[in-house]
This record gives sequence, C-alpha cells and structure tokens, in this order.
Amino acid sequence: MAYYNRNYQKLKLNRMEYLNSGDCAKVSYNHDMVLKEYFEETFQKYRLSSVMFDILKHIDNPHFIKIYDIYSDLNLLELLKYRMKILSFVVDAYTAKFYVDDSINVLMEHKDYILDNFRELDILFEIFTNNGIFAHDIKRKNAILNKNGIIIIDPDAFYQYTKEIGKSIVAKENKTKLVNLFRSICIDSARNLPDFGILETWIDTVLADIDVTENTDVTYEISKKLKYAKRPIENFNNAI
Repeated sequence: MAYYNRNYQKLKLNRMEYLNSGDCAKVSYNHDMVLKEYFEETFQKYRLSSVMFDILKHIDNPHFIKIYDIYSDLNLLELLKYRMKILSFVVDAYTAKFYVDDSINVLMEHKDYILDNFRELDILFEIFTNNGIFAHDIKRKNAILNKNGIIIIDPDAFYQYTKEIGKSIVAKENKTKLVNLFRSICIDSARNLPDFGILETWIDTVLADIDVTENTDVTYEISKKLKYAKRPIENFNNAI
C-alpha cells in the first residue's frame, strides 16, 4: 500500500517524525511539512473531503493552514481500478505546511497581540462565510500561537451549508466560533496561572461574554473588554 494523489502520483517523503495523534488520525512532520494519516476506522464525515480541500487550498491567508495535497492509500490493483474510474477516491491522508507553536500566553501578552490577530481572523472567517463554509471544531487545540500570529489548522470538520440555509446563519455561526476560539485560547493561557478556577469564571462571565449576531464585529467587542489595561490579565487584576 502507498499514498497516491488524484493525479496518480505516489507520495514521496523524507524521514518523518511522530508529532501527535487524536481520535481520528496520526500526524507526522519533518520540520517543513506535516502528514496527517486518518485511521482506517475514521468515518468520512471526520475526514477532509476532496470538495472541501479544493475550496480551502485556494484560500491564501497567513492565518490559515496551507494545505498541499490529499492522498488515498492504494495497492497496485486499487490504483489501477481508480485510474479506470472503477474505484472512487477516498481521502486517507493529506500534507500541509508545518508551523511551530510557541504557546503564546495571550493573557500575559500586550493586548495588541489579540486584537491584531483577531482582526485578521475576522477577515479570514468572512472568507469562510463567503465560500459557504461552516468553520467547525475551532478551538485552541486546533490553532497555532506563535510570535508571527494565530494560525487555524485542522479543518477536517469544515463543511459547506446547503442552499436552504441562508448566508446570515452561516455568518452568525462562524462569528460564534471565533468568539469561542477567543475563549478557548484565554482558558488555555490561564491554566498555569494562579487562581485558575477564578480566572476561568472571569473569562466566561466577563472577558468572553459576547452576544453574537451575523453583523457582530468580534474584534471590536473584544477590544471593549480589554480597554482598561495593556495586558488582558491586568483587566482581571483590576476586577478583583
């Protein structure tokens, strides 16, 4: 068995090292690229589809993972059947750019880190909406935080809305996901700080308590929460 793309090209890689794994796949890397390999039992709805790959590949944004190609795990007979259009293409793996996560603590950083990045993420999520994409499974675990910015990775669960669902619903849903990402990043940053339990409650009830509509300017709403200090943690210290 070997990995082949839709042009029947076999995947050739330099030595890869194990990076991590989850419920659906294993990820390896070689400092330039990652290879995500789905487990055999992973259902199709939890895999990046060929249709979604074709859409996402053309989204050129520094805050979104750069995906290179998708592959199917085929033996020679299966490859022949695929070339003869007898066998359909199933995404068993994909390659993408590797990003270093510096584990930035956004609560301790200057608030401009959050505001600048979420302004850019606002633009990115508008691109998702305009392409009919629900940005699903958006959380700290599926984002890279480094000195160059916040990067959304792991779009496996992204899906397109049907014609029956209006754009306004997609816009509201994607903005809600962006607020949830803000909350998730703040909660993660608070884990190793003193009084985590109190911090978590404050984040939920004050910092990330944002009402969302299809027209919400998420970054503006976050900026209102952070306007009294240079670092987000100072807003918490001022509140107690």
